[in-house]
Amino acid sequence: MTNKSKGRPAPRKSALAGSSPVAPPATSTPETPEPTAAKPPARSEKRTTKYAPKVSFYQDREDTDRVRGAILHTMHLEGSRTLSEFIHNAVMEKVEELETKYNDGKPFPNAKAGDFPQGRPWGR
Repeated sequence: MTNKSKGRPAPRKSALAGSSPVAPPATSTPETPEPTAAKPPARSEKRTTKYAPKVSFYQDREDTDRVRGAILHTMHLEGSRTLSEFIHNAVMEKVEELETKYNDGKPFPNAKAGDFPQGRPWGR
């Protein structure tokens, strides 16, 4: 019988070997300063990926079909050629309206997806 492991390289040791998920690492890292509030990014900033981040929402099928119909029948008049482009333009129009109405026309501070309340809304 031959030894199948003969000639194989020795297994590599994990960088996490001997570490504990509870105890802090033995080596200390330099203290990082608290992040400061960042201003909203300029629209001219370059993206790091080819595509913009995806945003999803729920909508009744009839409403979605109605939106697609509006795009199809007005694309030559309004310029929106895709559902994404149409929704983006409509949402940004509403955002600018809210900024004008409630924030003196200035952009609101940015918020991430995790900043929204989680779970079922009260009273529903």
